[in-house]
Amino acid sequence: MFPGSGRPRLDLRLVPVALAAWSGSWLGTSGQHWWQAAGILVAVTGLLVARRRRGPSVLATTAALLGCLLVGGLHNLAVSTGPVAALATGHRTAELDLVLLHDPVTVAAPGSSDGADSRAGRMWVRARVVAIHTGETAIRVRAPILVTITASEAPAWKEAIAGSTVAVRATLAEPDPGSDLAAMARASGPVRRVAAPSWDQRVVHRVHDGLREAVAQRAPRARALVPALVVGDTSGVDAVMEQEFRDAGLLHVMAVSGSNLTLLLAFLLTGAKLLGVRGRSLHAITVVGVVVFVALCRTEPSVVRAAAMGTVTLSALMTGAADGPRRGLRSLAVAVIGLLVLDPWLARSAGFVLSTAATAGIVIWAGPWAERMARWAPHWLADAVCVPLAAQLATGPFAVPLSGTVSLVGLLANMAVGPLVGPATVAGFAAAGLGVIWPAAAVVVAWPAALAARCIAAVASAASAAPGATVWWPPGPLGVLLLVVATGAVVLAVPACLARWWLSLLVALVLLALVLRGPVLAGWPPPEWSLAVCDVGQGNAIVLSSGPHEAVLVDTGGDGPAVLGCLRELGVRRLSLIVLSHLHADHAGALPDVLARVPTEAVVTAPGQFPDTGRVPHLESTAGDVVRVGDVVWESIAPPPGQPPPLDPADENDGSLVGRARIGAMAVLLPGDLQAEGQDRLLRSGADVAATFLVVPHHGSRDQSEDFLRATRARVALVSVGRDNPYGHPHPRTLDALTRLGMSVIRTDRSGHIAVSCREDGCRAAAVH
Repeated sequence: MFPGSGRPRLDLRLVPVALAAWSGSWLGTSGQHWWQAAGILVAVTGLLVARRRRGPSVLATTAALLGCLLVGGLHNLAVSTGPVAALATGHRTAELDLVLLHDPVTVAAPGSSDGADSRAGRMWVRARVVAIHTGETAIRVRAPILVTITASEAPAWKEAIAGSTVAVRATLAEPDPGSDLAAMARASGPVRRVAAPSWDQRVVHRVHDGLREAVAQRAPRARALVPALVVGDTSGVDAVMEQEFRDAGLLHVMAVSGSNLTLLLAFLLTGAKLLGVRGRSLHAITVVGVVVFVALCRTEPSVVRAAAMGTVTLSALMTGAADGPRRGLRSLAVAVIGLLVLDPWLARSAGFVLSTAATAGIVIWAGPWAERMARWAPHWLADAVCVPLAAQLATGPFAVPLSGTVSLVGLLANMAVGPLVGPATVAGFAAAGLGVIWPAAAVVVAWPAALAARCIAAVASAASAAPGATVWWPPGPLGVLLLVVATGAVVLAVPACLARWWLSLLVALVLLALVLRGPVLAGWPPPEWSLAVCDVGQGNAIVLSSGPHEAVLVDTGGDGPAVLGCLRELGVRRLSLIVLSHLHADHAGALPDVLARVPTEAVVTAPGQFPDTGRVPHLESTAGDVVRVGDVVWESIAPPPGQPPPLDPADENDGSLVGRARIGAMAVLLPGDLQAEGQDRLLRSGADVAATFLVVPHHGSRDQSEDFLRATRARVALVSVGRDNPYGHPHPRTLDALTRLGMSVIRTDRSGHIAVSCREDGCRAAAVH
């Protein structure tokens, strides 16, 4: 029984079968033959044991493992072999006929609300190759690919819609291992439409257009959010808005999720019951609602998944606390097995893991918890609290390792927007339908949807700006174990807490105080810190304190939430300067997020590098430039004046802007991704690279010059590196060299955030853990 529920045990009979199906699909799509052979051996052994002992549960479990492994293996074989995969292996260029699986997506720029351009004008689209043209012949194929479109070609793709068949010349490359794609493709020529979409695809596109037109005159954020919330059309959502929703724990609101379908079906069924509809007619309405939902949001795997999870959630909640968990868990297991048979690649999808966990949490806990809380609170309030609470606790052990943070504000934000999502979704769907047949009426119906969406966006903005919106969590297996234990303890305590109004109020006030004040980590950051290395995964983000609540940021890393969380914990409210060593994603990828959230005076790069800084001034720097910003003195050491920027992307590391920053008596050398050749070239130029602290070049890669490392005469080597990164950084040979040269080595993958504070008696380094 579940804590405090007093209900019969759950029906767990299909859970092992679903887990076996999940394991089989994961193994089958892995492409690892040894693992697949081991899975088949286990399944066959289980079948033999089940036959001898006549155990139906063992038989069903092993049959699910074997069946899904074979289905997944066949799917993997289909995408990893054939003409498209062969072209990708050789990085060949070919003329392709493609069927677009969705509308081309533009990565919206920060501050943009219309999605007109991306940061570099790029677009991408998933497509299915249906023909490869070689001379006068065409090879008929059927292979999924991901197409990226350059800025110069993007305008020609804006008219292409889902279902269209287009012809384009593209260069193919191999996808990542375990991908559901046969190839990655880069369009290298003009696109030509070959065939229009089918009639049903044209209708769906017209519905989407009708919804966008219905909210076209509303506030920018409402105009962007309504299509995202209703049909998953995020073309108008900019990077700032997306980051705010992510920090607030509301990112699921602007994606097609099971909650959208649950709300739509609940509205349809409630309206039907008020009109006197009963019995099988209600089931028919449910089926029609699911079909319309999937059709409008397009039959992509994420939409089908959302439809299945939404149906399971609605069924469990409407069944009630007495029987809902038992039936709901059984239905969830069946849905998982069915979805994996249809699309085995879901076994590798983080979204599928989170969706399944959230549904399981709602199915198992939400009903009994709401029943407890309803003893002293209205039912609508109990549901508004318990549904997001159950989903957040269930997804925590999976979501936190992905982001490295725990959201404290997520529950409060979801409770705040809960009453708004329903009207926005239902009115939005109504406006989408009316937009095709009566546009004027659609504008009127869309008004409440836009108003609710505007309020949701305001909640996301306010919640994400709270000092305690997110809290860093320790990485690695120990961090996951701690999180599981903490989640289990909370789950055990929730029923007793919800049963008492005064205890619920006390917990809510404590949570609100943490969100408004922010959690305080003992000893972090250390008083009067001068230098901090943020743990942003595989990337660089170094903070130099230039004054109270002000800093210079050298590189931003590629993880926006991570670097923003670090700045927030350090108390940085304004950036006097952002220095970018070079524009690789692991050094400058989070620049738009930082510029959108932290007031910044200027951005500095090496010559010939042009980041999108919006309205923030962009300056170039070369060796010999000296800038004083508050307590920080920045001295550029490389590249030399007049040196042309590297043309080959492979040379961009050695084109890094290298600098030394002084704060009082402390000096730190920041060489970006400078490699051995560039390091030796810098030494030959006669540059002085001596410093107290060294941020080890290129995350401690093997390509280092020991002469350069020795010339720094640094006492402490700081390595900014991602845990379990695929590059093998930092390399053992580099670590040995640093140790041999007498440097103490501190790594973010093991220590988390690192901060250095200096006094008259010397400098000390402190870490989060």
